[in-house]
Amino acid sequence: MSVGLTRVFGFAAGMRFPEGAVPQVRRATQGAKPPLPYCAALFASIRSPIMPSRLLFAVCTCILRVLVVAAACLGVAHAQHLPAPSDRPDSPGKLLPTATAAATANRITPSGGQGRRVALVIGNGEYRYPDNLPRLANPVHDAEDIASALRRFGFEVIERKNQTLEAMHQSIAEFGSRIGGSEAALFFFAGHGIQVRNQNYLMPINAKVESEAMVPYQGVNVNQILDEMDNGRSSANIVILDACRNNPVTGKFRSGQTRGLASPGGVPKGTVIVYATDPGNVAADGDGRNGLLTAGLLAAFKGRDLSLDGVLTVASAEVERASAQAQTPYVNGPKTLQKNFHFRVTVDPGRGEVERTFWTSIERSTDAADFEAYLKNYPQGSYRDLAENQLRRLRAKPVEATRIPAPAPAPAAVPAATVAIERKGAGQNSSEGRQTGTAQLPSRVEKPALQIGDSWVYRRIDLWKNEESARFEWRVSGTDGDSITLDRAMIAGKVSADTRPASRRKVDRSTWTFADASVSQGRRVTFAFPLEIGKTWEFEYAGKRDNGTRVTHQRVARVEAWEDIEVPAGKFKALRVVHAGRFEVHPTIGPVSSGNVTEVLWYVPAVKSFVKREYRDTMGDLRTREQFREELTEYKVQ
Repeated sequence: MSVGLTRVFGFAAGMRFPEGAVPQVRRATQGAKPPLPYCAALFASIRSPIMPSRLLFAVCTCILRVLVVAAACLGVAHAQHLPAPSDRPDSPGKLLPTATAAATANRITPSGGQGRRVALVIGNGEYRYPDNLPRLANPVHDAEDIASALRRFGFEVIERKNQTLEAMHQSIAEFGSRIGGSEAALFFFAGHGIQVRNQNYLMPINAKVESEAMVPYQGVNVNQILDEMDNGRSSANIVILDACRNNPVTGKFRSGQTRGLASPGGVPKGTVIVYATDPGNVAADGDGRNGLLTAGLLAAFKGRDLSLDGVLTVASAEVERASAQAQTPYVNGPKTLQKNFHFRVTVDPGRGEVERTFWTSIERSTDAADFEAYLKNYPQGSYRDLAENQLRRLRAKPVEATRIPAPAPAPAAVPAATVAIERKGAGQNSSEGRQTGTAQLPSRVEKPALQIGDSWVYRRIDLWKNEESARFEWRVSGTDGDSITLDRAMIAGKVSADTRPASRRKVDRSTWTFADASVSQGRRVTFAFPLEIGKTWEFEYAGKRDNGTRVTHQRVARVEAWEDIEVPAGKFKALRVVHAGRFEVHPTIGPVSSGNVTEVLWYVPAVKSFVKREYRDTMGDLRTREQFREELTEYKVQ
């Protein structure tokens, strides 16, 4: 670079300065070393009162040349430190995504990194109201095959098929709770998709769409998934929608264009959205096992170029070939991410055949040990959900026959946690949480035996700012059967309606639900004890605010699974419970508004309470309105 600069400054020094300027140049450059004399010469000539205006123009041009050459030299020097480019040239053709999101190359983890990758895969085909939304043959197969491929690429896959609206909300909430800080988050949906007023909705199997106004209430807005990804702050977000099927109720809509899906608006940084076809067009379900886009992706996954850009290029060509150029996938998102993200192979491709043979040999077995062996050998296997379901069914029979004596050993595990205080991960309970194996976990969790003196300290984290906003303590001050009195003391943070300095509340021990004087109809059920994996319950309640506004709530809750969870109080085996639903706000004056709620709680029997809680609600266009997390920092139970 110094050689290039010297040449440029040499050009400047070789200029003929007007008489009278030379003495000033000489005085200014005495004792200086090149290329500084040239700089001094330039500035001395500029200050000369006899320099003509044309010379000033020439000098300014020279300075501009200096800056250009310097920038070029810096670029060459920087390029020498970059990795060699791929031997594959940029892909020409149809896939030229609009980069509406900012470039995020500095956020992309190299393909050789070992960060977590999480995927939610949903396939909806068994629609219950075929007169409105016809049944589709391929989406379930699409979900199965994409999930299997992603597991081969090292993704933690949440695979769901034929989901209702409530189940989709639960799955999305689970997805959002898992992707925090991950390297990549991927969402795949196959099924019916409908656009209303430039908003895209993914339709659950229980949707009954008879008018345009019903779609936002019966479908899942794509913005909800984008919002979860934005909150999770993954390095790379990928959304694949094989959902551009034709809208069978188009004639009942008033908002104009309703074919296919709408073009995307603003998307979170580092996000690529893949549509099965161009905005406003429809995608074929396919004559074979898979939809055209899914079939194209599966073919691309077998290729040599496993960058996202390479996969989408091959998939696009496959779709165009299979549709005789009638269908072209559409991609929106930064090209840098598409080139930098790679589907890395982490599992020997031959292992799939071994797993398939294993599963075929046991799928009709009535011995629970066979399915336990499968899950032990293939914890992320393609048939994991089927194995877990069959295992639950087989275990249910002996549990029912011995339900009375079965709980006997369970209490023995609980007293080990009595009279213990957890602070910042230290204490007996934390150790026990790490040592507890799956075999020791109870299949049935009864309501907690709360006693006077039991206490829990939580910190609340504002997920918008990612900082602690409050810290408070709950302490049991009275018991009367299932009616428990809790005193709340504010330890730190700003005072708000939900974190007032001190308060006394009643709690129903059978559901661990706070009494709420504002509820005038129905009731909230936080935990429907006894808790068992797979158990679900529904509840509705309504109440009035001080200004007369009436708010109604509808929720569905499900006990999902045991998970390893870490909070400031320690590490625990916790039972994850997901709440999902909707609320409507009926003001005394003005239109009714509505939104969605997702709430995930992790309950630990030995702690007698949840150790972590995440809450999000959305309104209008399904952008998050409020979101926070509460974590246990210390506790004392007897």
